[in-house]
Amino acid sequence: MKRFTIYLLLAAFAGGCIKNDIPLPVVVPRITSMDVEGATDVNIDSEHNKVTITLDETTDIRNVNIRSITFSDERTSSSWDITGGQDLSNPISVTLTIYQDYVWTITAEQPVERYFTVNGQVGSSQIDTANRRAVAYVNASADLTNITVTSLKLGPKDITSYTPDMAQLTDFTDKVEVTVAYHDMEEVWSLYVGQTETVVEMVSVDAWTGVVWLKASGVADRTNGFRYRAAGAAEWIDVSGDALTVDGGTFSACVEGLQPLTRYECCAYSGDDTTAVTTFETEAAMQMPNSGFETISNAESSKYCSFFDPSSSITALQTKWWDSGNKGSTTVGPSYAITVPDADDKQEGEYSVKMQSQYVIIKFAAGNIFVGEFDRIIGTSGGVVNFGRPFTLRPRKLSLWLKYENGPIDRFNGAPDNDPVEIGDMDRCQVFVALGDWDYHTYGGTPECPVQVNTNDRTTFFKPDSDAVIGYGAYVSDKATDGWIKVEIPIEYRSTSRKPTHIIVSCAASMLGDYFTGSTQSTLWVDGMQLEY
Repeated sequence: MKRFTIYLLLAAFAGGCIKNDIPLPVVVPRITSMDVEGATDVNIDSEHNKVTITLDETTDIRNVNIRSITFSDERTSSSWDITGGQDLSNPISVTLTIYQDYVWTITAEQPVERYFTVNGQVGSSQIDTANRRAVAYVNASADLTNITVTSLKLGPKDITSYTPDMAQLTDFTDKVEVTVAYHDMEEVWSLYVGQTETVVEMVSVDAWTGVVWLKASGVADRTNGFRYRAAGAAEWIDVSGDALTVDGGTFSACVEGLQPLTRYECCAYSGDDTTAVTTFETEAAMQMPNSGFETISNAESSKYCSFFDPSSSITALQTKWWDSGNKGSTTVGPSYAITVPDADDKQEGEYSVKMQSQYVIIKFAAGNIFVGEFDRIIGTSGGVVNFGRPFTLRPRKLSLWLKYENGPIDRFNGAPDNDPVEIGDMDRCQVFVALGDWDYHTYGGTPECPVQVNTNDRTTFFKPDSDAVIGYGAYVSDKATDGWIKVEIPIEYRSTSRKPTHIIVSCAASMLGDYFTGSTQSTLWVDGMQLEY
C-alpha cells in the first residue's frame, strides 16, 4: 500500500514538471487606422511600429484627442488606452500584444507658418524657430528708428496674441522682444532688423533643358524682376509682375520656352539697381532607349521576349534598359510570360508592350515593365529587382499612350498601410516616374541600377518620399479605359538645383503586385513613351 502511494506521489510530481514546449504562433499586431481630432495626416509605419501624426496649427499638442484606433487583428490588446486626450509634445509608447509584445511609438509634428516682414525689406526674412529669433534686412540708408512692420506671425493663426502689438514696433536700433501667447503658453521672440549694402543680388540660376529657375533678392517695395536673352541677342526679355513668386524682398521665376544646349544671359533688377549679367547654358533633351518598345529579341531566353537586341545597329538598343518579371514567371513555362510585345493592339509603330497579371501556379504575378533589371528569384516566395538607370537630366513630365482592362481583386496577400483595399475592389494600374540620386550602397542595388526591391521584405519597397528622390510623378487608375488614351504625368521636384543620377520608370497592370495582390483579369498596354522638357 505504501509502495502504491509513493508511485502516485512520484507520478503527480512528474506531471507537475511537464514543460509546454509548443511555441505560440507569431501574429504581429498592427495599427491600421487612427482617428485624431485636429490631424491633417496620420502616417502609419507598421514596418517600424511607428505612427506619425501631423497636426494643424491651432490644435493644442499637449491635449490631442485621439478619437479611435483600429488594429489589424481584433485579438490585439494594448498596455493602456491611448484614446482620449493625450500630451503629444513628446513621443508616447504603447505595447500591443496578441501572443508576443510589440512596442509602438506615437509621435506628433505640428508645422506652423511664421513670418516677419518690414517696409523696404531687402531679401527674405530669416526665421530661427529653435532660438525664437526673426531677422529682416533693409538698405544701409534706412532709418532703424522708424521701421514699419508689414507682417508678423510667429504662432498659430487666429489664436495668437502679441505684446507689444505690431503697430508699436518701430525702433529697431537694438533687438525687440515680443511675447507670443497662444493656448495657455507664452514664448518670448527676439526681432532684429539688419542693414545691408547690397540692394539687389542674384541668388541662384538653375538651368534645365527647356527652363531656367531664377531667384534673386531686392527691395520689397520696388519694381523687381529679371531680364534674359539668348547670348548675343540684341533685345532683353523682361520677366516681372505676375510672372514672379515673391517672398518679402526675395523674388523668383521659372522662365520657360528655352532651347536645349543653348547659351543665355540673365540679370535681376530692383528699381534702378541691376545685377551683373550671368551666363548659363541649358541641358540636352534626351529620350529613354526603346521607349516605344519597338526593339525586341530572345537574347535572354527562348521563353520570353526582351526589350533590347544585341544585334541592333543602334548602340543604345544593344543593351538592356527595360526589364520585367518574365524571368521569374516563366520558370514554369513560356505560357506564363506576363509581359509581351503586342503587334495587334498598338498606338504607334509595330508594337506596344502588353502586361498581363496572372496566377502562376502558386503566386500572383503582376504584368509589369520597368527601368532596371530583374536580379533573381527567391525560391517560390518572391523575387528581387534592381530599379533605375543612369540619367542626369530633369524632364518636367512623362507622356505615354495607355490602355487598361481590369477586374475585381481576386488575389490578396496584403497592402500598404493606410490602403483600405480588399478582395472584390477593382484592381488598379500604376505608371510612375522618379528621378533621384540614390546611392546603391544605401539602397542595395548596383551602380547601374541602385534601388533594390525584395518582394519578401516590405522595408525595401520603393518609397516616393525617400531622401534620395528629387522628382516624382504617378498615374494610378481603377477604371478601365475605352481604348487607348493619352496620359501626361507631371513630375514634381523637391529642388531645382539638385541633379539626379538615375531615373526609374515603372508600369504595372496591378499596382500592388509587390504585395502579390491584384486581379487575374487585369491587362495594361503602354506605347510611345516620351520625356517632355
